[in-house]
Amino acid sequence: MILPNWASPSVRMQLQTLSERLQTLLNDELVGIYLHGSLAMNCFNPQRSDLDLLVLTQQRMSIDSKYHVTDLLLRLSNAPYPIEISFLILSDIHPFEHPLPFDLHYSEMWRQQKSREMADGTWRQWNESRRRDPDLTVHLMIVQHRGITLYGRPISEVFPPVPNEDYVLSILGDYQEARENRMQNPVYFVLNACRIHAFVTNGNIFSKAEGGVYGLDVLPGQFHPLIRQALESYRGSQPVPSFEENMLDLFTAFMDQVLLDSKQK
Repeated sequence: MILPNWASPSVRMQLQTLSERLQTLLNDELVGIYLHGSLAMNCFNPQRSDLDLLVLTQQRMSIDSKYHVTDLLLRLSNAPYPIEISFLILSDIHPFEHPLPFDLHYSEMWRQQKSREMADGTWRQWNESRRRDPDLTVHLMIVQHRGITLYGRPISEVFPPVPNEDYVLSILGDYQEARENRMQNPVYFVLNACRIHAFVTNGNIFSKAEGGVYGLDVLPGQFHPLIRQALESYRGSQPVPSFEENMLDLFTAFMDQVLLDSKQK
């Protein structure tokens, strides 16, 4: 497994352990394990960031395999870094269709529910339905442009091209959701809006940190203190300070005009 030199020893150990155990559990069904998100794009903050991964398999996992994979994730996530991971079936992503289906998903948001279902036996129903996730369109685009293969077949061989119109649909959906919760999570809203602006206007695919730097370069000066505050909070380890609601509203109105108008073109 080859990781960039900015990955710390603790990150390397956690990913190495996860990769090796998934290879053992999934065996010949495993197509590959792929890193995306902040670590792949060199803006991982040990105090705040997740390890973001996609896993491709040849076929749908059996219910017993899902139990053992979920048990593994419950033990490895937050040891020391939280893991967010989606398992996809190779045939489900060819041809590409937004929103994509997934076979299994785990993040710390799901820890309590997964633990409860494994304890009360309802995990046996996990294969009774299929679900789709519009965010997977973003993940696939980032994997193709900035992702890292941890194990298996190369990214260029297994992932289909993502149509720009589907990518825009996905990122604007994310923008609108973050917009509704901007006072609860202003750092994500501001930096995510900046990187979406970068794609909509210039076709750039940036991390949140890169989006903030872009915003300081190209967005109106009145928003620079807000963007700088978001960047410093994202990169730091201290609790996020309060953001001025009036400035957030002005920033939102500006972004609405640029981003939501682009959706109608």
